[in-house]
Amino acid sequence: MYEARSRLHTRCNAPDPGGLLHVSAQTMQPNSWNSLEIAKLVAGILTPIALAVLGIYLHRLAKRFEYLQWRNQKLTEKRLSVYDSLAPKLNDLFCYFTYVGAWRDMSPTSVVGLKRSIDKEIHLAAPLFGKDFFKALIAFQDTCFETFTGWGRDARLRTECERRREYYSGDWQASWDSLFSENVSSTTSIKLAYAHAMQAFSKDIGVHEQAGASER
Repeated sequence: MYEARSRLHTRCNAPDPGGLLHVSAQTMQPNSWNSLEIAKLVAGILTPIALAVLGIYLHRLAKRFEYLQWRNQKLTEKRLSVYDSLAPKLNDLFCYFTYVGAWRDMSPTSVVGLKRSIDKEIHLAAPLFGKDFFKALIAFQDTCFETFTGWGRDARLRTECERRREYYSGDWQASWDSLFSENVSSTTSIKLAYAHAMQAFSKDIGVHEQAGASER
């Protein structure tokens, strides 16, 4: 028994050339590539990428904003051009049907021709304006004229023929009598329809918004 113990003691104290019993101090230290440092490395890689993507997005957003501003400016300019052309004609109709201004100098045929010109411009300008604009201007035209009076016939003026004939500044032609409708519109209805038309006009060209901002 003594000999067996002596052999076991000798084996325990024997050198360990293969390193089987040696534990390296390096293996006992924490892993240098821990989760925190990995996160820092990933963040260092992803941050420049994220900034680049954000820069591209902001650049595109700025370009989009500039385009919308340019488009709105061009649209406003076009609407103002339509207003410059159409508003005086609408005002001529308003003056004629409300007996204001130079209404005595306007012949019935010239008023019908004015309607045709206005109708053409309204339909051409409709895509540039809102639905309220088109509806309001058509309503004003319908208040002034009786349409669909027969195939190939002109629209009839919804105003009193006798007063026109009496106060016309030129030579009245008898054939003009047929251009007047029996369904006469009152000056009040003409004024109301005209006010709605001009309100829709000014709304689409931004006059109301600017006026409201200045009042505030």
